[in-house]
Amino acid sequence: MGQWKARVRDLAIFGRKKGEDDAADTGGAGENGDGSKTPEPLAFSPEKAQRFFDHAKTVGETGNHQYAMQLWLSGLRQDPSSMYGLESFLNASVNFTGKPGKDLAKSVEGKTDADKYVQAILSWGLKIGDPSLAVKAVMAASKLDLGEQTHYLGEQALKLVGGKPKKDHYVKLMESFERVQAFDLAVQAGDAAVRLDPSDGGLANDVKNMSAQSSISRGGFDKTGEAGGFRSNIRDADKQRQLEDSDRISKTEDTIDRLILDAEAAYRDNPEDMPKLQQLVKRLLERGRPEDEQRAIRLLMKGFETTKQFRFRQDAGKVRLRQLKRTLEKYKERAEAKPDDEKAQQEYQAAKAKFSDIELGEIKSAVEAYPTDLVLKFQLGQRYFERGDHDQAIALLQDAKGDARYRGRALALLGQSFGAMGWHDEAIATYRQALENKATLTDELQLELRYGLMLSLATKAETDSDLASAEEAEKLASTIAIEQFGYRDIRDRREGLKQLVVRLKAGG
Repeated sequence: MGQWKARVRDLAIFGRKKGEDDAADTGGAGENGDGSKTPEPLAFSPEKAQRFFDHAKTVGETGNHQYAMQLWLSGLRQDPSSMYGLESFLNASVNFTGKPGKDLAKSVEGKTDADKYVQAILSWGLKIGDPSLAVKAVMAASKLDLGEQTHYLGEQALKLVGGKPKKDHYVKLMESFERVQAFDLAVQAGDAAVRLDPSDGGLANDVKNMSAQSSISRGGFDKTGEAGGFRSNIRDADKQRQLEDSDRISKTEDTIDRLILDAEAAYRDNPEDMPKLQQLVKRLLERGRPEDEQRAIRLLMKGFETTKQFRFRQDAGKVRLRQLKRTLEKYKERAEAKPDDEKAQQEYQAAKAKFSDIELGEIKSAVEAYPTDLVLKFQLGQRYFERGDHDQAIALLQDAKGDARYRGRALALLGQSFGAMGWHDEAIATYRQALENKATLTDELQLELRYGLMLSLATKAETDSDLASAEEAEKLASTIAIEQFGYRDIRDRREGLKQLVVRLKAGG
């Protein structure tokens, strides 16, 4: 990432043809052999980008999301390496629900790789659920050697492609990840492609080679032959000791203290180096004293203020929640130890409500920062469901079911939310949809979905005097009881449904 930032500050031309004179040397357009003009050099300026970003933020706060999107894109053209600009544009695009005007498309016209990157980001932002557009955005980022962007966009693309798996999509992602040496993700995409087409021996061999390359890169063996061999970063015995200390699974208190001192020294030498800041935070949290956690929060917030990258703010929030969770446990223990103490019970309930509010706020902020992350949307939808806010829960869970890993759980909660709102037909349809692909569901989740379908059918039968729904509900109750006789209140439900069927058959 650092190499790219240096590159975009110095780079003057993208896509120069071989054999042409460098027009940038003269500061203007150059003559081609056919008499045509080489395009003016495309310069990059993080300073100009920041001005666009500042303006975009102000405009976005007024609700003019389309113009804000245009400004974020203009900033990204000035500094394609900006993660802040990318994340902010995607956030604005999710908030934009209208039809895009011509000015938006015109604002990203161009033929350089940088232009194509911004165009791909715009296309995906306007259709954020489209896996093919997500893949194109990843490809465009990788062509610019934007490692962090490729990784960030690629993780989102993998989730979308997982909902509608295609070999071609996975192969393109694999190649993009390989280009920026993100071998772990390349292997993940490659494995998925091989599962879709086990007969492709060449692809399987490529994935095998990348898996080996991933291990080599993680172990540092790719530096063999350089001064010092594969551990060329170790220059002396002190650094060797640091590595050995870091590698120990079970660290003594002295070892952790020493690792913190080492991380402190490295960070002090270069306080603007974010990996060094993160390493110090990691060591402080390993030791885990209250003062260590407070310092870790301050460091992470400094990282957020410096880089504008939300992940630092997100990590600080996780540390705060960890602290609050411990406090909540103390209130819980006190309430359980004194079940008749009204004050202890009230304090525990108040602490639980406060923790829930703060946790909800943290997840909500993360969803706003990463609007394409379906896992976060599932987590937020689940929290709203637990609070009984079914309108909010439904909107988020409908998005979250696009992630294949959470589809079953999201549909289960959606069914319950519709049922709680009295929308029984919608609840029934949702449960049926979830049960269509049983191969992806655990036995426990299948049982939960069938139980939910039974409840919704029973309610519909009672409300509409619908015999067919009552009979289907009774059959479900019977099969659940056969499989797991002690499941919830299934025995009582089965008896109640038998009586309901008899009553409806009698015309009652």
